Amino acid sequence: MKKLAVFGRSAKKHEKRIAIHPDFLERFPSDVREHMYFEKGYGEAFGISDAFFEQEFGGVLERESLYTYCDVWLLPKPTKEDFKYFDEGKVLWGWPHCVQGKEITQAAIDKKMTIIAWEAMYGGNDNTHIFYRNNELAGYAAVQHMMMLSGKNGFFGKRIKACVLGFGATARGAISSLKSLGINDISVYSKRPSYLMNAPVESVDYKQMKLDGNNVVLETDDGQYIDSHKSLEQYDVLINCVLQNPTDPLMFIRDESFVDSLEKQIDIIDISCDEGMGFYFAKPTDFDEPTFTVKNKVHYYCVDHTPTIYWKSASYEITKSIFDYIPMLVSDSWKEDKTLLRALEIENGRVVNRKILEFQQRGEEYPHDRLA
Repeated sequence: MKKLAVFGRSAKKHEKRIAIHPDFLERFPSDVREHMYFEKGYGEAFGISDAFFEQEFGGVLERESLYTYCDVWLLPKPTKEDFKYFDEGKVLWGWPHCVQGKEITQAAIDKKMTIIAWEAMYGGNDNTHIFYRNNELAGYAAVQHMMMLSGKNGFFGKRIKACVLGFGATARGAISSLKSLGINDISVYSKRPSYLMNAPVESVDYKQMKLDGNNVVLETDDGQYIDSHKSLEQYDVLINCVLQNPTDPLMFIRDESFVDSLEKQIDIIDISCDEGMGFYFAKPTDFDEPTFTVKNKVHYYCVDHTPTIYWKSASYEITKSIFDYIPMLVSDSWKEDKTLLRALEIENGRVVNRKILEFQQRGEEYPHDRLA
């Protein structure tokens, strides 16, 4: 049996989500509980003392002791502060984002860590992302936050015309958020034609996006396709929810010509949060400085962990998603589960996910040296 470390805080500033919501604590069987160790102060925000965890679970440890004593780390948002504790034989289970995360990848290679990525966990007959509710919340929260920052509301003031790029769980959350703010003039662009949309949201205009050479073209009301630069300038708010291929990303705004041609200011809410993808100026922002302005025309928002705005609700949804997998990590039988096995990014320092090698231009063989 493996010892599971449950971290109660993140080194990432403003991140407040936890992996196990207290409402689920009593649902764990005793043979799993005795192998679960919680960070000191884990339950403070919920009015639960350390004594409860000491009595009902394996115990309570200081943060540094969790890294060394436990075998599996349940750590939703790992940061550079955590990398120094990486060690051979340890397993990190959370959102590592290794494909674009060169530092965490290198640290895992050097220390022969194993990393299982939440972002890569898909299951069920329809291959649903197990964190789809968290993704929905990301879309919902980002729109709420940016609209407050921009001082706009669809129930009052000027009519707002919105565009959503992509139609997955994040986009659904964004659409719900827009509607809750009185913004109902919404166009959604997806790679799929409108008649293949799965469970479309009512009173939304669905259109298709395609590639014309290297340029993205978007469908018009009369079924024609025009360059994304020309199409997107009509909107007041653009919301990017596209799941990108890091080695071949879609670029909706390729260069400065789009910004230079704008006759009004627009807001962009980039929930996908992929640096250099989607928009030539794309890069993650944070809660200290959630937006920046491009040539006084584009107000760009790209906070990369918006669900933490609603951290208690987000924590509940996270726990619902991972609850059934925790016993497998504790019993060390996780490789028998296809969802967990497919989410294996790095094993004992050896890169398993080929997208990491391709994006970071690394060699096939350990230690996967950078080729460029």
